[in-house]
Amino acid sequence: MTNEIESLTTDMTARRTGSGVSPMWFAFAGIALLLAIYAHWRFGQFDERIDRIRRQVAEVRATQDRLSSQVGLLTTRLEQSQDQFRNQIRALGEVPTQLGELGRNVAELRARTEAPQRAWVRAEALYLLELGARRLNLEHDVPTAIAAMESADARLAAVTDPAVAEVRAQLARELDGLRAVRLPDVASIISRLTAMEAEAETFRVLGVPMAKARRTGDVDAANMGAWERAASRIAQAWSDLLSFRRVDPSRTQLVTREEESLRRQHLELLLFAGRIAAMQQDRAAYVQSLEAAQDWLDRFFDSRDGAVAAAKSELAELAAIDVDPAHPEIGTAAQLLQRVIRASAPASP
Repeated sequence: MTNEIESLTTDMTARRTGSGVSPMWFAFAGIALLLAIYAHWRFGQFDERIDRIRRQVAEVRATQDRLSSQVGLLTTRLEQSQDQFRNQIRALGEVPTQLGELGRNVAELRARTEAPQRAWVRAEALYLLELGARRLNLEHDVPTAIAAMESADARLAAVTDPAVAEVRAQLARELDGLRAVRLPDVASIISRLTAMEAEAETFRVLGVPMAKARRTGDVDAANMGAWERAASRIAQAWSDLLSFRRVDPSRTQLVTREEESLRRQHLELLLFAGRIAAMQQDRAAYVQSLEAAQDWLDRFFDSRDGAVAAAKSELAELAAIDVDPAHPEIGTAAQLLQRVIRASAPASP
């Protein structure tokens, strides 16, 4: 044990005196070498990163140069576009003036082209208005007058003509007045009168027809001898000299076939006259014909006959119908249109 302590002491003494190399130095040297290697590796990475950054910077510079050239090109184009916009704006500033001039030219051309058309349309409308007034005043034809006036209004509305605005307003008022007229059913009246004419053959005439006042039968002389036939004729001639028959006092008048036919024909003529007056919408002639037919029935036909009584009732109903109802006066629109035509006519040199 003592020897070992001595050897350790000797070693320590030797180390203190520098006689040996300490292992710590080797450790420090190794660490320094490792640090140098690490530093070299790190510097290598820094160099690579710097090179990469340099390349990126070069690419960025190239991109900046390219972008600068594009910006310059875009700036040039923008300036050109601005110049074009300025020119277009100046041109647009002249457009209202050009449009105004164009509008005036179009209006002038339209006036030149529409003037003959307006004159023609006005002439057509005036003719239709005069035709409607003539049919209404002369023939009392309200539907035809309405159709003619509606056609005239349609012709005036087909063109732009401010001068006829008052004419169309007056025409509308006249049309409203004519449409408000309650028209009779002339076809029904004519049909009823025609049916009555056909039934007139069955009406019973006042009086005793001559055919019924005579004997009703003759003696059959086919099986008689000459003396018997002569005696029979003499006896019948004697009996025909005086004959007695009980008759109604109201029907004591004898009526021949000719008179009976004449009375029926006269009644048919009166009904026919009423039918013609209804077609012509002649109120006075219509009422006069039906009243004359009623009077004729009262005077010469038997009122106890059912057909005669029905005919009288029918005539009374027909006579109460106004075949020519009152209608408003028209013609003011035509007068206004005539004034417009005269005002627009070219002055004679």
